Amino acid sequence: MTIDTSLTDPTAQPAEVQSARPTVARASRRRLPWGRLALIVAIVVTLGFNSWWYWRDTRTVPDLKTITNWLRSQRSVEAEAALRQILRRSPHDDEARVMLARAIGARGDLIDCARQLHEVPVWSPLKSEALFHEANTYSMLDRAKDAESAWMAIVRDNPLHPAPPKIFHDAAAELLQLLATEDRWDDAFVVLWRAFDEADPADHATLLSWRMRSELERVSYSESIKQLRRYVAADSEDWEGLRALAKAEMAVGLQDDALRHYRACLKGRPEDTRAWRDYLTVLYDMGDQDAWNAELARVPKAAEVEPEIWKFRGIAKEKAGDMAGAAEDYRRAIERSPFIVDYHYRLAMSDERQGNRREALIHRETTRQLREARLDLRTVFADYIQAQDTPTPARKAAIERLAAICRTLGFSRAANEWTRIVADSE
Repeated sequence: MTIDTSLTDPTAQPAEVQSARPTVARASRRRLPWGRLALIVAIVVTLGFNSWWYWRDTRTVPDLKTITNWLRSQRSVEAEAALRQILRRSPHDDEARVMLARAIGARGDLIDCARQLHEVPVWSPLKSEALFHEANTYSMLDRAKDAESAWMAIVRDNPLHPAPPKIFHDAAAELLQLLATEDRWDDAFVVLWRAFDEADPADHATLLSWRMRSELERVSYSESIKQLRRYVAADSEDWEGLRALAKAEMAVGLQDDALRHYRACLKGRPEDTRAWRDYLTVLYDMGDQDAWNAELARVPKAAEVEPEIWKFRGIAKEKAGDMAGAAEDYRRAIERSPFIVDYHYRLAMSDERQGNRREALIHRETTRQLREARLDLRTVFADYIQAQDTPTPARKAAIERLAAICRTLGFSRAANEWTRIVADSE
């Protein structure tokens, strides 16, 4: 009798399964060579890539003298390839970086050219020159924000890596021109005094004259608007350029464009103090009372450093009949900027309406002095220009009067420097 072991032996397998086992084993053995082949291929590829990498990083590269000759003979493609190889091995090679920028510029890629110049290490003796060329390259592309950043890096006080005098002077001049175009006089004065500190004493009178001219002569909006449009077209996130464009547009009667651009500025930089100041000024001048009140209520706390914000708040309270609150806001505006005629005039009016006649008289007198000083500045500066070339009593008198006017108007540094010029001449 035949016994069915599958019923008694728990390890027994059905005949079909047992017969399948050799088939699975044979299939596995057939696949193994493909796995080994894939492993061998991977090893070969890795070895080949590492060999190529080693060859690339150890092969002979032309020296900088040879590459310089290539650039002179307009072989910029070969020069660029060799320089990239050098920088791959030595990323901080300042000479190779500057030469690479030159090679890239030769084929017309000015953006990459400027970026390569930016990568020159800060410790390099070539850094100031690289920054200057970087700024000029961005300026050619109408990228004012990037150009300003590079020029400012040269002008900024850096005792460890001071810029050569000529590069410093040229960068300061370009920066002042840009800031004047964008109507950013507070920023321009910072650059002016930095240039004054570095200038030869013989040039001090010229720089002081520029400071006076900035109060008497401003860039024509009909001219600056052309340049500002190019700045904004080249960089949609140049908020200073866009704000300046909006201000110029308002001045030439393009009201809708100006409002649209001011709103774009505030959307891009919600706490931009100057954008809030200019935008509220436009709404106020337009007489749009509802829009002006609504926007004034939205001004962020960060913008409260701007004295015009406090003036506007004072006006709003005055219109609402809160004369005490208005006077307090005008005082806050004066605390932040003590030499503005309009602030003293409005505070004098508020004090009078509240019966504070003594306080009102003080601010009326300040208003008178500031107005007269503004009017006298043009005449006295013209007298100085006439007498500036000769050390005559007339020149000395004009400088002394200029110093007095500057002191009245709050131009303390200018007043001190004019006084020093008189003392030095004696």
